[in-house]
Amino acid sequence: MKLHLGCGQRYLKGYVNIDYPPSEHTVMETLVADRYENILELYFEAGSIDEVRLHHVFEHFSRPQACALLSNWHVWLKEGGILDIEVPDFERTGRAALSRLKSSKARFVALRHLFGSHEAHWAVHYEGYSFRILTQLLKNFGFAIKEKKRNAWRGTYNIEVIAAKRGKTLTPVELEARARNWMTNFMVDDSSSEKLLLEAWMNKYREVIGSSKPK
Repeated sequence: MKLHLGCGQRYLKGYVNIDYPPSEHTVMETLVADRYENILELYFEAGSIDEVRLHHVFEHFSRPQACALLSNWHVWLKEGGILDIEVPDFERTGRAALSRLKSSKARFVALRHLFGSHEAHWAVHYEGYSFRILTQLLKNFGFAIKEKKRNAWRGTYNIEVIAAKRGKTLTPVELEARARNWMTNFMVDDSSSEKLLLEAWMNKYREVIGSSKPK
């Protein structure tokens, strides 16, 4: 089984195409998904999935949610299973947004690409990814990088990383430890307030893990 998550209006043959329920969309002209569900609440058996694929979806999740999703996908995927993620290129798009050589229109388009289109509650971007950050994140959750790609479309710049699940499935305790380790990178210091912030992030992580259960 191969999953295409957040499919929007793009239907991929050979995949289970999954998207938010139609009630959550405001500008969709056609509905193509096989299943309408909240990605944060999906559940699949361990080792049952061959591929998880997302195009311009991953950046819509907060840092704790992204870590929880990677933990879930790591468990669902078979050993050697593929994870394919495409997101805006934060570095190249940021340069376009700040460039004095670009037109005002091009800079506004770049800002939209960085921060989202804002037509719905989910249409915002919570993280900026570069090849370096995305590959480090995937490696942290037990994935080996197979291929990296760049593309551009109408003044927007994107990166795609294709990875494979490496080795045995990590336990929930091991995955949570890796999530904590990743999120400590974003702490300013070791003060009590920052430690409380880390625990708040971990609670958000656990909320997603807890919502992904058999129905």
